[in-house]
Amino acid sequence: MSPYPPPFAACPHPLTRAPRRPADDPAPWSRLYPAPPALQGAIVAVLCRDTRGVALSDAQRLSHFPASPLISLSWFQEMDVGLVEPDADGGRWTPFGNPMVISGSQSRPRVSWAPTCGRGSVMCFTPDVAKALFGLDLGAIHDRFVPASTALDARWRPFLDALAHAPDDATTLAVLEQHLAPRWQALQGRSASTPSLRQLGRHWVERLALQAREWRQTHSPRQVERRIKTFSGRSLREWQALVRTEGVFFAARERYENGRPFDWAALAQDEGFADQAHMSRESRRITGFSPTEFARRFIEDESFWMYRLWV
Repeated sequence: MSPYPPPFAACPHPLTRAPRRPADDPAPWSRLYPAPPALQGAIVAVLCRDTRGVALSDAQRLSHFPASPLISLSWFQEMDVGLVEPDADGGRWTPFGNPMVISGSQSRPRVSWAPTCGRGSVMCFTPDVAKALFGLDLGAIHDRFVPASTALDARWRPFLDALAHAPDDATTLAVLEQHLAPRWQALQGRSASTPSLRQLGRHWVERLALQAREWRQTHSPRQVERRIKTFSGRSLREWQALVRTEGVFFAARERYENGRPFDWAALAQDEGFADQAHMSRESRRITGFSPTEFARRFIEDESFWMYRLWV
């Protein structure tokens, strides 16, 4: 159990800004790994971050995450992690109280924090894989963070124990392949190709739309909508808005890396929004920030490390 009862006094407000570490100073180890070959189509990506031995301020230990259709398994070593919400005195921190948690698809952006440095990893997978491989009840975990030992049955205990004790990234990836690949290959019966990170959300939502079209042949529109929400946690329209907004982030990253200015009106049109105002509303809903503020924090803030890895 956590030695820090919520709320923790030193918890910063979730919107507190803190600069990235200078280029010539020791920086946290942050990496995004694609799925191992035997797990292509099962795992979207694995993110690893190690802040041990790096002097980070309270605000630099914040981490921002977007609304997302993906399901995640997260585990932490040498640190207690939890969610931060704003309150009148700054930030209200609620620790997970468990070093391994599963989070369902999230309908709003989240901010996490830890009172100390440590090592953390996140494995991301799509909702259909969550059901097929892990037997998860998507409705029960939507917008929630639950202990992995509660969400998964006893068959997964050796897998969770091995992850919890993996000392580095290489061992973590080896554990994933050792424990998940045989089950995944048995489910597939064949090798599966996987889209790029930029394509993945759009690819999955397109498959969901095709499923909806099939259901419409035998069910009323209202029944189809209920089926989609039961299957995935939200409506098809909400999923489509989310992947359009993610497309804006990828396109903006390309402009930034090529030294081109951000043309938000053009990006909104290219990604299928009605106008720039529509895009801005969706950006706020998914990340908590306007496109301009998001771009500034993406470039400058330590707490946006996950976005820099992903986008």
